[in-house]
Amino acid sequence: MKKLLPVLSVLLMALSFSACKKEIVPNQETKQPDSGLVPIGNEGSCPTTTVNLMAGQTINAGSITVTNDADFIYVTYTTANGYVLTQTHLYVGDCAGIPVNNPGNPIPGQFPYSSPHSNITTYTYQVPISAIPAGGCGCIAAHCVVVKLNASGQVIETQTGWGSGTQINLGSGNWGMKFSYCSCSQ
Repeated sequence: MKKLLPVLSVLLMALSFSACKKEIVPNQETKQPDSGLVPIGNEGSCPTTTVNLMAGQTINAGSITVTNDADFIYVTYTTANGYVLTQTHLYVGDCAGIPVNNPGNPIPGQFPYSSPHSNITTYTYQVPISAIPAGGCGCIAAHCVVVKLNASGQVIETQTGWGSGTQINLGSGNWGMKFSYCSCSQ
């Protein structure tokens, strides 16, 4: 029975995300912070979890897609509706470990993974599987800054964004969000 509990937990989590699941398989490669190029969509056979990338609290600006293989968790930011990325900040791990300030609001600048970008539409982080060990569950807080450009390439709109989930600090006006992710064994 103890061996069945983790399997049942993963299945339950997969079912809860199936309503918003949308498979994204870009046919391009994205730059990794320290590891060169990684083909997107070929990370392994684990189920994909996808949540909306919400900008300005109410604007669907794309998606955050998560999967893993035996060694890494892959978190991909993909923009849509004319938005492009200028910054990303990512936390993957124990829900209680998300960096927050005294009132409990998330501090994206202290997330362990971050990168500036030059108006790109997709970016993937490769996080060691030890952040959420295979068969385990944790949280992902995916923050970004997105912009819209006019035909001349000038910024006409700037928004902050989060991977859609539950509010990190329920008792505040800060809308920073986290979502659950359960890694699978390969």
